[in-house]
Order: sequence, then C-alpha cells, then structure tokens
Amino acid sequence: MCRVVTYNIHSGVGTDKKQDYRRIGNFLAETGADIVLLQEMDTRPESRAVKQDIKDICAGQVYKLASSPALSEESGWYGNAILSRYPIVSSETLDVSQDGFQPRNIQTVVVQTHKGPLTVINTHKGLKKKERRSQFAQLHEYIEERIRLFPTPLILGGDFNEWQFFTSAFKALNRILTPTKVGATFPSKFPLFSLDRIWTTSDITVHKCKRIKNKKTKLYSDHLPIQVDMQLPKSV
Repeated sequence: MCRVVTYNIHSGVGTDKKQDYRRIGNFLAETGADIVLLQEMDTRPESRAVKQDIKDICAGQVYKLASSPALSEESGWYGNAILSRYPIVSSETLDVSQDGFQPRNIQTVVVQTHKGPLTVINTHKGLKKKERRSQFAQLHEYIEERIRLFPTPLILGGDFNEWQFFTSAFKALNRILTPTKVGATFPSKFPLFSLDRIWTTSDITVHKCKRIKNKKTKLYSDHLPIQVDMQLPKSV
C-alpha cells in the first residue's frame, strides 16, 4: 500500500497567522504518507534559513524534498515541492506561466517504490479562468506524452483552483486518468470549494480517498489536505 497526500500549505502560514513548517512536517509524518505533493512552499523570507525550512517540512530526516520553484530570489524560492520516503530517481519542472499572471509550473518526480518506479506530477494552477484553461491544455498534452514515452504508474495532484461547482475543465484529463472523489477542501475552516484534487492511471487501485479534516488541519493552512491510499501494480 502507498499513501499519498496533496496539500497547499499557504507558505506555512496557518489560519492562526502563525508561520510554522515544523508543525506541518510533523503532521505529515504522523499521517504515514509515503509521498506528499506540496503547493505554496516558500523559503524566501530572509528571517529564516532555507535549509531549516526544508528540514522542518521534511520532519527532520523522514522525507527527502524535491523542489520546483516558480519564483527564485537570492534569499530563497517559492513554488511546488514533493516529499518522499522513497528514493527520488529524477525531478523536472515545466513552466506553464501565462503572461501577466503569477508564475506557475508542473513538477514531475519519479520515485523508486517497493513495486517499481512511480511518476508523481504536482501542480498549482492559476486564479483566472482563461489562465487555467491554457494550463489545463498544456497539462493534458504533457501527461499524454509522458504516458506514451514512460509508461509507468502515474499520480497527478495539486491545487487546481477550479472554483466552479459544475465544471467541464477536467474532461480531457478524465479521459486519460481516473479522478478520485473527495469533496471540498477550501477554505479549511468551512470548506466549500473542491480546489485540491488527485488523479491516477488505471493500473493503480485506489482503496481510500479522504480529506483530512481535524483541529490541526483547520489551523495549519487555508486548504485541507487530501489523503489517498492506493495499491500500485507489480513492476514488470
């Protein structure tokens, strides 16, 4: 069994206005997650050290971190990151930023699980509908090509910022991947919108998918994390 969590951590700033990567990292370790997809990881504040931020979010040495900056500055970076208990084989970033909007990317990491390689794709889409539609199209094209060239089991997750209750934005993705049903994740104290989502290839069996909604998650970020327990296919 493999446990995956996707979580927009809001730069580590909770609904109590406290910035604390250590409490988030410890919480993630407590969930037993093998892989964590993070959005809005921010190591730029000069008041903190980048190495310490990474150590805290990794719960010491529980996880290894693969970074995928959307913004880089002298003091640090902001963007996506993937945490893994498994060895990280490769990591790459595809820029899908749109002119005039905040930089966005697609992060792809391959990890070596007990059943063979697993491709993990992490992304955070834009706030505007027009921006997202272009990014969804790029994501669909990228995943189709990725599956064709590297036919390993694949997980896609992240914050898709799709606010509409009845949306057709994911039609193309749903033709090549299997969506999980999880429900609203934002805002964390009273979730109304399904911004955070996970898909898998058909060779992965999803046993359980849930929002983690408790006192900690209502406090640690403005998004709720999603947890998925899945069975990976045997390696060939």
